[in-house]
Amino acid sequence: MGRRKRDGPMSTDQAKSDVERAIALVEKTIEALGIDPGASRKQREGHVAYALRRGSARILIAVHSPAGELTEGRIRVVAPCVVLPPEDRQLGLLRHLLVANATDLVGAAFAVSGDEVVVVAERSVRDLDASEVDTMIRSVGRVADRYDDELSKAFSLTRSSDA
Repeated sequence: MGRRKRDGPMSTDQAKSDVERAIALVEKTIEALGIDPGASRKQREGHVAYALRRGSARILIAVHSPAGELTEGRIRVVAPCVVLPPEDRQLGLLRHLLVANATDLVGAAFAVSGDEVVVVAERSVRDLDASEVDTMIRSVGRVADRYDDELSKAFSLTRSSDA
């Protein structure tokens, strides 16, 4: 039996409950991958984060409590892919990434964070289910594992896992 979708503004208690449920779903998914979630868990102010490796990709999973104008918690899955080249070599790479976002990727996207190209997926934890958590982790990991090699060869870049 599926969860009933809620409409309207979310109460603080409901938002807290959704975040706690999302953390449990993430830990169950990590455990199903054969990884001890407790060993990869970091508790920080406002979020719980996990780090794991799938192939050459390092995957970071964070469940954020509501903050600021956001009244719902969020789950964010990020995998660093490659180190950005100097600015004079970025145009072709960034165009390639935007085309991949528009034509190749489903449920994840390339972004720039600091000096790295990352793969990211994010959504509200409201009505989150186990299959969505699993899909987010697997999709981000699969894209990062595929593209880190492809981008490093095509654009003479350093993979984040090698930096």
